[in-house]
Amino acid sequence: MLLLTILGGAAAQSTWPPRLEPGQIWNFVIEAQGQRFAWNVRLAGAQNGVFEALAQGVDTRNAQVAYFAETLPGTNYKNVLVFDFKAPSTPSSFASPFTCLIQPDGKGTVVLAGVPCQATLGSAAAGISGSTAAPVWLREARKEPAVGQTWHLETFNVTWNLSFSKTESDGLSGGAKIVENRSGENLPPNWNFRLFYVGRTLRLDVTLGQATISCLLDDQFQNAVDGVLRGEANLYSQNLQGSRGQSSCRVVLR
Repeated sequence: MLLLTILGGAAAQSTWPPRLEPGQIWNFVIEAQGQRFAWNVRLAGAQNGVFEALAQGVDTRNAQVAYFAETLPGTNYKNVLVFDFKAPSTPSSFASPFTCLIQPDGKGTVVLAGVPCQATLGSAAAGISGSTAAPVWLREARKEPAVGQTWHLETFNVTWNLSFSKTESDGLSGGAKIVENRSGENLPPNWNFRLFYVGRTLRLDVTLGQATISCLLDDQFQNAVDGVLRGEANLYSQNLQGSRGQSSCRVVLR
């Protein structure tokens, strides 16, 4: 759906949702195929009330966001916030573009698919923005990552030491060194990694060349207290759509 085409001269309203402004970050989540997909959606400039946006989370993709006070053309919906996501520009297990209509309670459904979606205006205090603030559950467990720390990632029968060396706008990055390899493959020892804060989820990517292994770690306060997080990982190739393999992932916090 091309929002710029169907919006006409409509403008964002100040009653609901909160007035859309450049720089805002919305935490967006959908539940599909038994999985949870989350993005931080950062609003940029607007034309005729339609905001261009960059969505970063389980993948990276462009989006458009707009509020319709009157009936959305072609539907019976009005007073809705529309999130129109394009196809991802990075490897993704959810490769299709999609559009979600958000109601005043912050919940909605994906058009045609009928799966639930939810959007919340980001707040650093709530740990749901794309800032350098870690999710609340990780901070409350006193396991917030910091430059100088080393974590361990275990997935696909390989263990990496992750050395945090740089603070990013929405997480941290650094070098990843293989310390144990039971995969049966002759893998180079030195990789890169990136830790993203995605709402109440951590996304941990280790990359080398065309390959990316992405580990998603959902809200798990008690595991964080115990020092070991568990999640699901996917293997992606930059030139191919969709996951090339799946595995559990385990992250040991230090």
